[in-house]
Amino acid sequence: MRVTNRKLEFDEFLAIRREVLSQWPTGAEVDLDEAVAYRSGLALEKNCATRFARAKAQRNIVLVPQFGRATFEQTLTGMQYVEQQSGNDGVWLVYPDPYTRKGRFDRAQAGIEASRKEDMSMLSGWPIVNYGVQHARQLQESVGMPFINNSTDEDSRLQTEISLAAGWSGYSTRGLQEVTAHCKNIPLDRMIRLNQYEGRLAAFYTEKGFPVIAINAANLTGYDIAGYRLVTVLTQLLLTAEQGVKHIWTEIGLGMNMVQDVAMLRALAKLGQQYLDENGYGDVVLTTGTFPYLGDWPRDVEGAQAMIAWNAIIGILAGVQGMLLKCVDEAFSTPTKEGMAAAVKIARQLLRVVGMQSLPRSLEFDLEQEMIEREVKAVMDRIYELGDGDLVKGMVKGVEIGVIDTVFSPWRFFKSKVLLVRDACNALRYLEPGNIPLPPEVREYHREKIAQREKKDGTQANLDMVIRDITWASEPLV
Repeated sequence: MRVTNRKLEFDEFLAIRREVLSQWPTGAEVDLDEAVAYRSGLALEKNCATRFARAKAQRNIVLVPQFGRATFEQTLTGMQYVEQQSGNDGVWLVYPDPYTRKGRFDRAQAGIEASRKEDMSMLSGWPIVNYGVQHARQLQESVGMPFINNSTDEDSRLQTEISLAAGWSGYSTRGLQEVTAHCKNIPLDRMIRLNQYEGRLAAFYTEKGFPVIAINAANLTGYDIAGYRLVTVLTQLLLTAEQGVKHIWTEIGLGMNMVQDVAMLRALAKLGQQYLDENGYGDVVLTTGTFPYLGDWPRDVEGAQAMIAWNAIIGILAGVQGMLLKCVDEAFSTPTKEGMAAAVKIARQLLRVVGMQSLPRSLEFDLEQEMIEREVKAVMDRIYELGDGDLVKGMVKGVEIGVIDTVFSPWRFFKSKVLLVRDACNALRYLEPGNIPLPPEVREYHREKIAQREKKDGTQANLDMVIRDITWASEPLV
């Protein structure tokens, strides 16, 4: 497949659209003109892009709880409970079930029917495609906060069509994030091509006066280093902006070391705006955010609550505009309404207590951010070089030769030559960088940090240390 970084022509988009809407009968409910008319009656407060832009201007943080159940009634009841119990006035991230994410809508329908029969949710998410536009509208109309559809995985074009036609105002971008975390066989250029369609659809609504915000994520697997996370979001930021999307919320999963994470998030804000400006996308409203650590979590309630609090504190000290939330239930299953309400209240209390404080700069902090930025710029330069100036071509070739690489991914196209360990302060470091073009000073910086861990622990950094560090945050305290 020949894919380049260019905006889809609208006629080209419409030709693809016929196939997208035919994937399931509810696709026939989607009418662009009718959807634009419906959006004209929505209050400004029901727009996610507006809320994030306001948070940036006012130096506030939008709290983003997550929820989804098999039936409409279960999902609505849970959302209403969380809003009433927590008092949150942020944004909802509605996640679909795994069958919907994989395009297996017949299996999702069977899950809905089984859930009704058993009077419990048999799916770990809301099957938006099976319910269609009218139910998606009714869901958002029945709660206070606006909706983003967590349209992750391979082909979520029909999900995005239905959610945006329903007046929802956010969707998920996909590129390196999705192949790293959720995929095995899909080629990168195919993934990018699918997401170009969704970006063009979001741009259509934006051009009509109803802005749609893109979630540009690097949640990944939880074990990826700061530099790879930034390369993931920066490449997807530029791909999304090319399609005409004007509001992009770029959020990154945390590694759990405060200095490294805050340096990564501040580098994101700096480099993100720099790359947008240099490539002619200076009118894009860029906001930043956090996703909770996706590595191994403690199984006890107290340990998980501590993790929730620490994730929130890092986001506050970094000065982000949005914060996705997890809850203690997720050590065992999907979030309950009680667990998600508790997570929101923890985050709200920390926002009250920490207030406008930020992590002060220091020699240690400045050096960490500088090393992250040098690594990212070296990789981005090499990607553009490999693609003769075209981002998509360079990304594909970068994966082929290992310039783009990471650890613990199910995606078979990675070289998987990277190994990471934590240093003496639990920041992630390159034990083996593979073929990633790290500048010499960055390589040496990581070696020095690992040497401090070796001295502290009295042991050599090797594969055994890599394995031990996987469960670093989840080992029982007693």
